[in-house]
Amino acid sequence: MFSFLTNSFVSAFQYREILFRTTSAELRQKYAGSVLGLLWVLLSPLILLAIYSLVYLVIFRIQPASLSRFEYVLYILSGLVPCLAFCEALSCGSSSLTLNRAILLNTVYPSELVPLRSVLATQASAVVGLALVLVFSIALGKLTWTALFVPFVWLFQLMFVMGLVWVLSLASLVLRDIQQMLMFVTMVLLIVSPIAYTNEMVPASMRALVFMNPLSYFVIGFHEVIVFGRPPSAVILTCIMGFGLISCSAGFWVFQRAKRVMLDYA
Repeated sequence: MFSFLTNSFVSAFQYREILFRTTSAELRQKYAGSVLGLLWVLLSPLILLAIYSLVYLVIFRIQPASLSRFEYVLYILSGLVPCLAFCEALSCGSSSLTLNRAILLNTVYPSELVPLRSVLATQASAVVGLALVLVFSIALGKLTWTALFVPFVWLFQLMFVMGLVWVLSLASLVLRDIQQMLMFVTMVLLIVSPIAYTNEMVPASMRALVFMNPLSYFVIGFHEVIVFGRPPSAVILTCIMGFGLISCSAGFWVFQRAKRVMLDYA
């Protein structure tokens, strides 16, 4: 049972050097040909956060009773950045095997690293975005010691999406409709996640729907440690760790056992 939970980590550690090099190369290739190059890793989240701040402060002017205007913007951004990172990782990682067929024929490069490096490459903007959110939190005087939980919650969210990506990347080799379906799935996940609404803003009859969404627990975790300055509750922490560990371990297990059959479709 213990090996089931650790196999994915052992594999990533074993190939850490080649994983680091190929992830760096994929990140550079993503911005290759653009004038600003890797500077977009900083500019993309900065522009995104500026746009959302403008929309909610100037246009919508929504303000929950428990939060000031700027605290509400912080509330939105602290949930939005990790959610968008999740959606980008899910989309890019799920198509990674289909887009890298030549690598799959290479017996030297482990195929499980292809989805992993794609997911890791998408996290650069997320890390910068979270750093900017923390700077905003400092400016509002909201940052406390609970910010130490941010890397913890982010890591388990990364593990959660990685498990999904290992399975979906294999399935995409056979079912080409998965990429189209993911557009609608990620849209629903964003809507159902409590990014821009607090618990009291949700009708009682709809709250169960929010908590049926696994992504909601990660969003709540980020809200708790960044906006409210308190550790997530034991239930939220258990769900965050459970979703991350189970998804990552189960996804890797499925990938290892199904790849020989599924890669024949590459």
